[in-house]
Amino acid sequence: MTRFAIGALISAMLAVSPRASAQDPSTATLRDLAFMAGCWRGDFANDAALEEFYTQPSDNLILGLSRFMRGNRAVQHEFSRITADSSGITLLPFPGGKPSEHAFRLTSFGRGRALFEAPEHDFPKRIRYSKGNDGFLTARIDGGEGDSRVQEWRMRQVGCER
Repeated sequence: MTRFAIGALISAMLAVSPRASAQDPSTATLRDLAFMAGCWRGDFANDAALEEFYTQPSDNLILGLSRFMRGNRAVQHEFSRITADSSGITLLPFPGGKPSEHAFRLTSFGRGRALFEAPEHDFPKRIRYSKGNDGFLTARIDGGEGDSRVQEWRMRQVGCER
């Protein structure tokens, strides 16, 4: 391949990359997060699982529930409230049912993905959701730029009757 062809190929790949397709978060509505709606489950080593449920978005609210399972026993849970108002979209976690001191603001979104950030929080500073072409939903938390702490869960859509 010539250098021109390689350069053109790289430019084309960058043009369709997720970063290139990022949209201004001030234009987002909760409908842009509809890819998260439904029931999701990820199975992991040692008989562990994560189950998440998100409601279909209304104009101003999405509700979520997460539970970490070990066998048939819930060992941890979290409620989530994602709200939209004149200041933008905010994810409010309730780990263990208690409100977090920090709200996570939507800072980036695109087709099938959303990034929420709370830079003042100790950990996590970022919460990401993305839905791949394979239909799996990935939830990821991390400590921000330069922080190696990362947790990621890949979940398939399941029936909500569980």
